[in-house]
Amino acid sequence: MQNDNYWDDELPSQASRAPNRFWLTLFLFVALLACVGGALLVPSGLGLFVGYQELQTQNHEAAITHFNRGLGYLAEEYPELARTEFEIAVRYDNTFEPAQQKLRELQGVVAGAGTPVAQDDRVAAALFDEAQGLVTQKQWSDAITRLEQLRTLKSDYRKAQVSDLLFQAYVGGGKAAVASGQIELARERFESALTLRAGDADALKQRDLAVLYLDGQQAVGYNWQTAIQKFSALYQQDPNYDDIKKRLFDAYVQYGDLSAKQNASCLAAREYDGALALLNDPAVTQKRAQVMTLCKQVVGATPTAVSVTGNESYTWRVYAIDKPCGGIGDVSGVVNDALGRPLANVTVGYYADGVLLTTKRTDAKGQYQLVWGKDAGLFHLVILGADGKTPVSLQVDVTYPGGNVLGCHIGVDWQRAQ
Repeated sequence: MQNDNYWDDELPSQASRAPNRFWLTLFLFVALLACVGGALLVPSGLGLFVGYQELQTQNHEAAITHFNRGLGYLAEEYPELARTEFEIAVRYDNTFEPAQQKLRELQGVVAGAGTPVAQDDRVAAALFDEAQGLVTQKQWSDAITRLEQLRTLKSDYRKAQVSDLLFQAYVGGGKAAVASGQIELARERFESALTLRAGDADALKQRDLAVLYLDGQQAVGYNWQTAIQKFSALYQQDPNYDDIKKRLFDAYVQYGDLSAKQNASCLAAREYDGALALLNDPAVTQKRAQVMTLCKQVVGATPTAVSVTGNESYTWRVYAIDKPCGGIGDVSGVVNDALGRPLANVTVGYYADGVLLTTKRTDAKGQYQLVWGKDAGLFHLVILGADGKTPVSLQVDVTYPGGNVLGCHIGVDWQRAQ
């Protein structure tokens, strides 16, 4: 009996523990869900709250903007336009009491104005008259604003006249923007003018000048050749365009400095010449004299014995060829043996930064010619072995001034050493 009572006492205890474990597990699971949910929902809720606050702030700022416009229209005695601005302000912020107060004050003023169509006509007429006055006074920005408001309010009101006035305002505003150094704004205004008259020669020219300026400005610092090309094209068309003379001068000097650092002395001299043609600057004159001395040494170099990678060695002579330049230049010469006899079928090649090795074989007279284009650069000439790939001479550095510049035809004669 004692053993039976023992088991009877234990059974209720075990049975009571099972529900306790269930409720404990359930509680922990619910707590876990609450933690996860809180981790997800609380940041989202905070984000929504912050976003809502930002939206409210933006709406209030917009309400203030339109309220101030309404005050301006009131000062100019345009109550209809003022009421419209105050109504927009209230739409942005229905708690903005100053705008609501102004609307209440205007109820009696515009209540007898007539039908909405008649009101639109009166407002359109007022805007048109004001815009005409602004154009006459050359207040281009305000004129553009009024005319665009008029087109939004009543697109068919004096359509041709409004278009003419707006075109005049865009072109005049574009030129005024150029005069104040706001070239991007000028480009936008000329392009807007072209949407009204696509073929207008003056608007097209002014837009293209602005584009040249902006393209050149974008190339400054990383592509001096493009910058000079754009600025030069603009300067040739209008030397008084904004600060184009200074920008072109600076571009020439900067490119000259860069070329001098890269030991392209003849190219540097050309760029300094371009700068000095615009402005006689003593510092640039001194730079030009320094690089010109080095340039003459390169062009007038005397034959020099060199060591080679193979069983051959060459001396060379670099000289200028007096021929007119028309956009294309070259390097040419003759390859001779040690006794001065022409060597046929010898491979002469050149390469440069960004330019792969280009080769040409000598003819029966030992002559060769490698044609170069309009772009200036520092080129490296070599004599190649029978495989046409392996250099058997040291390189000769040749400064090429470009195909449009005097000195674009360069001679390099080679002679094999004993």
